Amino acid sequence: MIDASANQAHFWQVSRENQTYTELCNALYERELLRLSQLSSEQLLRLPNRLASLPFYIRRAASNILQQRNILELDSQNASWYHKQAANCPARKQQAAPIDAFYRKNAKPGLIVPLYINQLTHEQIVLDSVDEVDSDNQRLHCNEHGWFSLSGTPLELVNADKFLLKPVKSIMTAACCGHQWLNGEKKTPRLLSLRELLLASRLNWQNFAKPLPALLD
Repeated sequence: MIDASANQAHFWQVSRENQTYTELCNALYERELLRLSQLSSEQLLRLPNRLASLPFYIRRAASNILQQRNILELDSQNASWYHKQAANCPARKQQAAPIDAFYRKNAKPGLIVPLYINQLTHEQIVLDSVDEVDSDNQRLHCNEHGWFSLSGTPLELVNADKFLLKPVKSIMTAACCGHQWLNGEKKTPRLLSLRELLLASRLNWQNFAKPLPALLD
């Protein structure tokens, strides 16, 4: 005999997950369409390709986010994670020697890394990924933010306001939740880009040196 109550519970769980997936997709579409509407005239030539690929990346991001299990709470209506924000940016506590030791051991293409950005008195931590490692010169290249020494120092003028950090829970929490500070005070969290959300959804919170594989759409 089939247990009707068990079936009802199953249907409720499926429905709830579908609702969360739909909320995530809607929030991501709204966010990305707003961002695309603000492209410069020089960037408009790439707009058709970006629009064509948008459904694929949004579905992948929503699926990955639902699969993610970490210490953060999910706000599906805003496609964001949230967690208590530290009074001060945790990047200030990091030192060059532990950063250097981590990247000497773990630097490789595909590694997801945090970057500290300090523009005047505005502080935040963003996510990027390593796409090249130059062991001879003790440096690595981040896909979006350029070259850094293994100890974290920026090596180009264009990233002079950034610093490569060692991934630890406090740092990655701040990055995933969009925490930011202005004049040493907490400010409203920023919304992560679609690219950052995809990176964040692949974090292995038990071992940041081994990111999770991306789901196939």
